[in-house]
Amino acid sequence: TVIEVMDHSTPYEETPGEYPNPGKDKGVHIIDAHLSSASGFVSPKMDGKTIVEICLEGEEMVNIDGSVFRLSPGRFLVYDGNAEAKRAIMYALPVAFKSVRFVF
Repeated sequence: TVIEVMDHSTPYEETPGEYPNPGKDKGVHIIDAHLSSASGFVSPKMDGKTIVEICLEGEEMVNIDGSVFRLSPGRFLVYDGNAEAKRAIMYALPVAFKSVRFVF
C-alpha cells in the first residue's frame, strides 16, 4: 500500500488531511504540513496501529519513546501507534515541512 501510494506521488499533491488507502488494507494516510519549533508537539496515540511516517519536504526531528530521529525527504520511520511520539521538533532553525503518515 505504501509503495502504491508513493509510486503515484499522490502525497506530494494532496493537501493536509486524512485520506483512505487504496486496496483492501483499510488503513488511511494522513498528510501533515507544519513549521518545526523548539518544543514540537505531541502526536496523538493510535492504539493498536502501526505508523509509517515519511518526510516529503523540509526537515524535522521526531522523538519516539526517547529515541530521536532526524527526517529529511525520503527518510521514514515505522513505529507503534502506542508510542510516545513528539513531532515537528526543529533541528536548527524553524523549517516548514510536509510528511505523510500511513496508519495500519
